[in-house]
Amino acid sequence: KLHKNKKQYDALIIIISGHGDEGDVLVTSDGEYLPIDEIKSSFDCNRMGSLKNCPKIFIIDICRGSNVPQIASVIQIKGKGKEQNNIHNNNGFLMIWSTTKGYQVGDLSLFSETMKNTIISKYKIGYPLSQMLREVRENIKKKGGGEWYCVESQDTIDYDISFQQRKRSCVMLIQKSDLTNYKKWIIRLFERIKNKIITS
Repeated sequence: KLHKNKKQYDALIIIISGHGDEGDVLVTSDGEYLPIDEIKSSFDCNRMGSLKNCPKIFIIDICRGSNVPQIASVIQIKGKGKEQNNIHNNNGFLMIWSTTKGYQVGDLSLFSETMKNTIISKYKIGYPLSQMLREVRENIKKKGGGEWYCVESQDTIDYDISFQQRKRSCVMLIQKSDLTNYKKWIIRLFERIKNKIITS
């Protein structure tokens, strides 16, 4: 039914909840390992052409290894002693990949150049990074070689990221031996400015 999408679904949402292990695999009830990538690829644009223009959302609730998060800090609370602040080791990361796991990219600079150009052109008008990423994806698709790219982002953050331009300060370091020349240069500069004001 999904191959034809007769009901014209707008999106596909798959929720996987169970046991998992390293390598992003689902552990089945009979102890077999089923890679999440294998499930995901069943719905890719080649195998499921009817959903190629639909968002495919995977919500996956499984273990991805055997590591246990370490206690990041211990907070001293007035009158209560110490309280553990359990923060996952990998909290606060945003990973942006030029393509998905297992794939090559063609033009090695296309992604980097597009990221740079998008950030430079959009950060001054307050675009959040998430919106910039959408533009990066769109711009790459329009360019030659864009079919090699499938920009992937993974994050463990709970906030939007925006860029702000820092105020720059101009600092001149002058050696003591150059001080006399520097003074002369400043005097000449002021004289030019003064003459320009008088003549205009």
